[in-house]
Amino acid sequence: MTDPDWPDIEPRGTRRAISRVNGMIRRVAAAGAVAALVGGALAGTAAAQDPVTLTLQTWRVEDKALWEEKIFPAFTATHPNINLVYDPSPTTEYDAAVDTRMQGGTAGDLIMCRPYDVTWTNIDRGYFAPINGTVPLDNFDELTLSAWTRTPGQDYCVPFASVMSGLFYNKDIFAELGLEVPTTMAEFMAVLEAIKTNGKYIPLAYGSADGWILRINGFDNIGPNYWHGEEGRQGLLDKSKSLTDPEFVAALTALQSWAPYMPPGQAAVTYPDASQLFALGQAAIFPTGSWDITAVTSEGANVGVLAPPVPNEGDDLYVQVQPDIAMAANAKSPNLEAATEFLKWVATPEFEQLYSEALPGFFPLGKAPIELTNPIAQEFLAVQASAAGVTPRLTQDRLSAGNPPLTQQQDQTLPLLMDGSMTPEALAADWQKVLENGYWATLP
Repeated sequence: MTDPDWPDIEPRGTRRAISRVNGMIRRVAAAGAVAALVGGALAGTAAAQDPVTLTLQTWRVEDKALWEEKIFPAFTATHPNINLVYDPSPTTEYDAAVDTRMQGGTAGDLIMCRPYDVTWTNIDRGYFAPINGTVPLDNFDELTLSAWTRTPGQDYCVPFASVMSGLFYNKDIFAELGLEVPTTMAEFMAVLEAIKTNGKYIPLAYGSADGWILRINGFDNIGPNYWHGEEGRQGLLDKSKSLTDPEFVAALTALQSWAPYMPPGQAAVTYPDASQLFALGQAAIFPTGSWDITAVTSEGANVGVLAPPVPNEGDDLYVQVQPDIAMAANAKSPNLEAATEFLKWVATPEFEQLYSEALPGFFPLGKAPIELTNPIAQEFLAVQASAAGVTPRLTQDRLSAGNPPLTQQQDQTLPLLMDGSMTPEALAADWQKVLENGYWATLP
């Protein structure tokens, strides 16, 4: 959402990605760094002499108060001539909104960037201003920057947040029902069955109304344990593996097995519905990720973190850690100088410390030590530290090139898996055809 370390653009980046993740964990544990960071905001002053208003275009609708009450005031305290407006769009509409508004000349001065293909497309269209030589990027290594650029040294986006998938569980419900924390899929299914048999709580806060949640919070969450993280993803990138291979079908089969434990009428249950069911203590387990820490604790629930269950006892754990958010300046903004000034601040450890503490579960991407105090964020990092490997979401890096994009096809068809309309084998074959006609068709 998602991720201290991202595989490099080339397959050789996998080992470096794992090493970078472990390094971030060690740095996050370092204390006492905050005082040394304060000077970061003083490094530059507003370039514009007259008041300027910058609009930040984003998909993070739920973070509006955070930016307006904490992030923006921290910047304007040292840049009084620059005002900021937070302009969110729903996440499912955001990519199209950026394209439409860029073409119409109404896009924000600052644009939040998703990783991989969608940002590379926007760069190719000339939407973002280059930042090499104007925004210091020495707080980020090449591997981190690679999620937002295809060419080292040609950067347009300042990275600032990663997220990690997992499952939240209600500790009080587990204690009440005498449940142990599961680590294998068999144990996980036994826990779900025990909760269902008891009848007091919904086992899984999960629904099919939003197909992208089935992909990101389900398939991409537990799937890496089946395809062994980067081994499977890189195999799809170089065509040595197919989505119809047993490990990918097994992941779909495991996801489908959740269906009897979802809420009644699960086909109409949206992502916000599921979050609310869990936050209010009506459901025991919520498959999602670190980005939901604030939401799931908003009603005072006693929450813990489950690692994605492994297929069998003794299997290695692989976790989905996603490079999630960066920021660019609109190349055609009339306020480009002021927008660049804001990006300089986003690139500082001061911003990372402020953002990561204000929004627990969004982990910093820079090299400078950052102290995270939220206990649930620390639980996620502990799960990550215990993993044999990390990997980003399966189909967001190049594999969704084509029409329709593979991610779109997944989002549209996964609900059919959960209602029994498609078998795992049929679904895998459908996806493989899209992959062959899309990204694979571009390969030699």
